[in-house]
Amino acid sequence: MSPLPKFSLNLNEEFPRLKAAPSIEAVIHWQAHAGKKLESEALKAELTQRLPDYPILQPQQDVQIGAVGAPDGSSEVFQRIQWSGFRLQDEQNRHVAQFTLNGVAFSRLEPYEEWISFQTEAFRFWHIFLELAEPTVIQRLGVRYINRIPLDNGEQPSLYLNTVPPAPSGLELPTESFFHQDTYRVPGYPYHINWVRTIQPEGTDPANGRALIVDIDVFTTELLQLDQDTLIQQLKEMRWLKNKVFFSCITDTALARFGATP
Repeated sequence: MSPLPKFSLNLNEEFPRLKAAPSIEAVIHWQAHAGKKLESEALKAELTQRLPDYPILQPQQDVQIGAVGAPDGSSEVFQRIQWSGFRLQDEQNRHVAQFTLNGVAFSRLEPYEEWISFQTEAFRFWHIFLELAEPTVIQRLGVRYINRIPLDNGEQPSLYLNTVPPAPSGLELPTESFFHQDTYRVPGYPYHINWVRTIQPEGTDPANGRALIVDIDVFTTELLQLDQDTLIQQLKEMRWLKNKVFFSCITDTALARFGATP
């Protein structure tokens, strides 16, 4: 068996620009445990002062459920609720951030604009987390894009996606629904890719009709230092991988629908 060709990232490769990008949520996520104890009220005051353009601030809680055994062989189920951080949102409902004891997740909701402003705003939250939480290492860094492509009556996902699971041989039936997930390790780089394609069924709300979902999550779990230049480079590489997967799996019809330009 011949060896696989060496994989390399081409960061100079250009991808089409989309005037109507299908992204409903773009996320940059740093998982990094706080290096100091954070108190709820003190953190709330700091975030309120530093982020006045995110006036909607809600506490987040983790729920733990377990069981404790007794000497007589019985067990008692318990539930423990613990504060874990805050969820922040701007007035336009365009940006959402989760500022927790274990890191920062920053989301841009639809309509998606462009990478530079998205990354800049995400780093704004990360720098605040660095100052307030004092983490020493990053356990996980990820870039995730969730895309939603509405399907009109009678439209098949193959109109927009060129990697649709085939029907059983001899049964030429229209695809009603599917869920397909692939995971990849990128050779020579510290990255993994989780790629999901599925059909969202039609709901009771006409605005949430049947749609194709393409969810791409590129991440690394190798322990990362806090160096800014390294983080920017790795985000650039993960973004390239995300783009490569997305533009390789959609059809020319999809590109036309999204208003693609060179």
